[in-house]
Amino acid sequence: MSKIKKSSFDFSLQPKEAISYLKNKGYKLTFNYDEMLHDAHNKAFTVAKVTRMDLLNDIHSSIVQAMRNGETFENWKKNLTPTLKEKGWIGEQEILNPKTGEVKTIHVDGHRLRNIFKTNTRVSRSIGRYKQMKSGEFTEYWKYIGGLSENPRNGHLAKSGMILHRDDPWWNTNYPPNGWGCKCRVRAYSKKQIDKRGWNDNISSNGGKNIASNDWAYDIGAGSKVSALSKIELDGSLDSLPKAQKNKDYDSLSQAELFNIFYKKMGVKKGEIFIDKVGDPMVIDDSIFTSHTGHSKITKKDRHLLLDEMIPTIKEPDEIYLEWDSKASRLVKKMFRYITIDGKKRAMIAMFEYFKDKTQGISLHLLDTDATVEKKRVEKLIYKRESD
Repeated sequence: MSKIKKSSFDFSLQPKEAISYLKNKGYKLTFNYDEMLHDAHNKAFTVAKVTRMDLLNDIHSSIVQAMRNGETFENWKKNLTPTLKEKGWIGEQEILNPKTGEVKTIHVDGHRLRNIFKTNTRVSRSIGRYKQMKSGEFTEYWKYIGGLSENPRNGHLAKSGMILHRDDPWWNTNYPPNGWGCKCRVRAYSKKQIDKRGWNDNISSNGGKNIASNDWAYDIGAGSKVSALSKIELDGSLDSLPKAQKNKDYDSLSQAELFNIFYKKMGVKKGEIFIDKVGDPMVIDDSIFTSHTGHSKITKKDRHLLLDEMIPTIKEPDEIYLEWDSKASRLVKKMFRYITIDGKKRAMIAMFEYFKDKTQGISLHLLDTDATVEKKRVEKLIYKRESD
């Protein structure tokens, strides 16, 4: 008798696929978890009621690091808590929804932190397992293992032991986790393994009734197909980039008139909040055209002539990055809009700094060489414009 080959999926392997999936997600700020459509969670990392991008970055980075190091929840919580205290997101907190003005009191405690940690690590590992099992040579039959929670859901428990082919559409919306705190698993077997164990009678022709709760009834397999958020390719034809036009009419305007145009076209009043593509609330004021000495830079190097090209950099950016400026000990958000000037690749860049009480602009200008454009496109890419 020929020896039965083992499943190609090894549960003891370091979760490289899981870490890669979580690490390469973009970011999205949300007040409520359901603000993002189901499959959108495969592309962007979010934590409900975290309304500052610097804090979301801290939480995301810490979970990725914890997965790399194999840390327990308790170790992760211990390491992250000082940062949460520093940024005022621990204990009882009043959280403002920047989009609606709604204020909600929440309690950030061990229970909430456990949900954040367990949900993200569990989903990431599940997607990693799914990807390996789907492509494995000897993993064509999948067995649902339910009832692993302390208080298992009846629907999950009822499916325990059911075997379906891995291509059965039931898995599209029922591959675990199938609810908050769900600990169900799936194990993969070859047909020979099924035969040897006498499980042929357990093979179902269809999965029957769906068991995933509404928040979790989405295709986890789609997450296994999401490629890493990668830079926009700028080395191809420049025809795809908009051609920037200098507005000579602005040359005769005063600085006050130029600022009025800027705020009007931004759609905000001076000092008001603007919410960007990733949900990040930012103060829009004169600081974005002000030097560290307090002087206006709106006409420096003919910035004002390109004002019409600069405004979409904030409103409709092509990419957004987060970069830690170690020299100044600050986190900076960089928003890019790629253009051509005189047939050469260039970029507009808007930079915002995260202060303790607000996120404020520190610069908006033209990157006037190809080398400078590429030099600035570094660190964590959190947003990329969808292709038209």
